[in-house]
Amino acid sequence: MNNKNYMRDLMLTGFELSRISGVPMLYLGNPGMGKTTIVNLWAKRNGYHVESLIGSAFDRSEILGYMVNDGAGTDYLRTKAPEWFHTITELEKNGVPSVLFIDEIAGAPKDVQASLYRLIFERTIGNGQKLPESTIIASASNYKNNLPPMRDITAPNLNRFCVINFGPLSFQGLYSEFLQEADDLEKDLPDFAHLELSKETKEKANLAVRGIFEKINTTYNVKVSSPSQLNFANKRLNNVFTGDYSKNGEVYNFISGRTIGYFRDIFLAMYSIGLNNPFYISKFVDGLIGLGFNSFSDIQELNAFRKFVRELTKDALKELNGKKKKQKSFSYNSKLGIAENVNTLLDLEDKLEAEELEEACMEIVPEIEKAFKTDSESLSQLPLINKMPKEVRINLRNDYSAIEIFYLLAEKCLSSSEKDEALSKLNNIITSYKFYINSCIQTEAA
Repeated sequence: MNNKNYMRDLMLTGFELSRISGVPMLYLGNPGMGKTTIVNLWAKRNGYHVESLIGSAFDRSEILGYMVNDGAGTDYLRTKAPEWFHTITELEKNGVPSVLFIDEIAGAPKDVQASLYRLIFERTIGNGQKLPESTIIASASNYKNNLPPMRDITAPNLNRFCVINFGPLSFQGLYSEFLQEADDLEKDLPDFAHLELSKETKEKANLAVRGIFEKINTTYNVKVSSPSQLNFANKRLNNVFTGDYSKNGEVYNFISGRTIGYFRDIFLAMYSIGLNNPFYISKFVDGLIGLGFNSFSDIQELNAFRKFVRELTKDALKELNGKKKKQKSFSYNSKLGIAENVNTLLDLEDKLEAEELEEACMEIVPEIEKAFKTDSESLSQLPLINKMPKEVRINLRNDYSAIEIFYLLAEKCLSSSEKDEALSKLNNIITSYKFYINSCIQTEAA
């Protein structure tokens, strides 16, 4: 993953997956994140024309066509195709495919939204004419808090997309991506394989996806909605895409028959382009079955579920590629101190795959929390550190020094879904203990 151009590479990956799978993508994010620029970049690279429709600026007739009397002696009106449709079909005749980029869907009035949905999901305009098969549709919108009142996307319509929460990993990532010359945006573009999807591969993929959902069913005991169980009945189906749908500023979908089918198609497309970046895989998996709004009472439960499904997906993709799941080569040893475990992880850092390194870091974080508590009762005991036995103080200082080093490693390797929470905990510990650990003069002298 190119961290400098994370948003660019995420959207480019989404285009490749959508082109192969046919699954419609919806990129949700704040304004000014470069979505239109990236669409044009992908199109330029792949020889596509870009046609843009702005949901909040167009009316129904500009999308599906105009009602006119054709002058043929009839006493009823016919639908005349809109200009953009003529452009796409004429270019298609000359061998030039198109990207239809539909922006600001959630900001459109309800009748315009309905027209856009017909165009996206049925690929037809008002007179029944269909878009060319080669046409790729990409959709984007702002989050609810950036929209006028009474503008939203209802749950049933949201469920018809793979929802991608689109934004930078960090503020540093944001200014790094936008403080570059225009030519630099076209450098180091990701390369995608296009593996053959044979009948045998498709059959294996179906079995793999079935196995993933059977494991979800077994682990989460899918029956009726209750704590720690998946609510697949979707009892809050008619809510808009914020409120219950949004956790930590992100938007999630619910499981339906449609999303299970989408999951299979995206899974096959991931295999086809050789996608092995665990963070990008997680973005598309979360976009289909995030389940944040109607199954889990807090973000910790949600994140545990998301991580579980991501791991199942990554392992299934490896097996489809003929790779056995690797035995994890790091496991926290509770008989050793934090410093010794961190040192072991640092020694293995270059040998572990990205997901293994991330998983190892997430094992260490709770152990640090146990040893360095930040509740008021524990913090009130900090002034007594200098009265502890010398050996305890030495171990404490070693562990504290290891935490500061571990923080840097975690900052580098954790994905955004877990990074903010984990780093916040570590930062609280470092801030709370820094003065008292550094004041252990006798320990330092030792």
